[in-house]
Amino acid sequence: MLSLFVILLWLVVALELIKGLSANGTPPVLQKFSWQMDLAYAMWSSIGIIRIVGAVALVVSVFFVPDQARLAALMWAVPALALWGGIYWLFNHYWVGRVKFPPIGQKVFASAKDNALDLGLQVIGVERNGVAKAFPANMLYFHHQIPDEIDGNPIWVTYCGLCRSGRVYDLRVDGNTLTFSLIGAISYNATFRDSITGSWWRQETGEAAKGPLRGRVLEDVAFEQMTLGNWLDKHPDSTVLQYDPAFVGPYTFTAKLLSYEASKPAWHMVGDPPLVLGVVIDGAARAYDWSQLKSRGLVNDSVAGTDLLVLTDPEQVTGAVYDRSLDGRSLSFERAEDGTITDTETGSSWDHFGRCTKGKLKGKALGLIQSYQQYVRGWITFHAQTTFYEF
Repeated sequence: MLSLFVILLWLVVALELIKGLSANGTPPVLQKFSWQMDLAYAMWSSIGIIRIVGAVALVVSVFFVPDQARLAALMWAVPALALWGGIYWLFNHYWVGRVKFPPIGQKVFASAKDNALDLGLQVIGVERNGVAKAFPANMLYFHHQIPDEIDGNPIWVTYCGLCRSGRVYDLRVDGNTLTFSLIGAISYNATFRDSITGSWWRQETGEAAKGPLRGRVLEDVAFEQMTLGNWLDKHPDSTVLQYDPAFVGPYTFTAKLLSYEASKPAWHMVGDPPLVLGVVIDGAARAYDWSQLKSRGLVNDSVAGTDLLVLTDPEQVTGAVYDRSLDGRSLSFERAEDGTITDTETGSSWDHFGRCTKGKLKGKALGLIQSYQQYVRGWITFHAQTTFYEF
């Protein structure tokens, strides 16, 4: 019976470790499997019962251990339970999403005139009915989420560092405004739990993957990713979210991560995957290798019957995608060595915001198409049927 007691001890320890690793600090090999979400949700949902059953089983098994083996049982129990306690503390009070990446505590928005942030920072910008707001990507990277509102509507601005993807969603589901806490990382993507139903949601897709709302998808909110300087050039009346004084250090570090001035010394983060600029048109996904797009400057493409202009900003930090059909005809674009963008049909000049600034079409603007700049591993995980542009 001593053997049974020891087996139960290490089983309890192993289950606690599996629960923690299933969504926090997960080895890359596990991230590749679709069943990781099933494992994590099952373990997190039932860990309370598992602990109770394990404790009862251990107590009962002790009574069947022979008297002469009680000391040996104690010698096994002390280190095993100490290890269990360490694992419990690690994955509940330190290495867990809600603790590693706490929610923002102070939200202060400033006008362009009063803004104190570096104009070179990348931002996730949202505009609705003339109201514009900019959320620095390094702040979002650290917090993973910043709930807010735009023009009176609740929005959820998110960012995942593992896949380097920004997304914005409407927080309302069935008349309720959801609030979320970060669970951890599953399939190279941040996973959240809503406080109303306990459902688990994927940051990349806005879909409830587990729980009572499984299958529901949050409504997308259009956004643009660019440098703060470019955003304010396009939206001079925008307000800008300023740093929460409690997290200036982490913001500074994540800004360096985003600009490749620093790397994260974690074994599962060694090396940065390639970036792509991705779009989805009528269900068809297309990805553009970022390094090749930068060398080309712009691309004329067509996806699912829509003619696209894909280009980088002048600083080659972010990109944008536009519908190059205008007034019933499709335009083709080229970029000169000095960065000037012109259409070959009229010779008109265009800026990187898709606006014609000179020539026959002056005053016209191309329609913006939602695009996403992120790591290729995250893109292909959730867009398995994607095609890649052949440069």
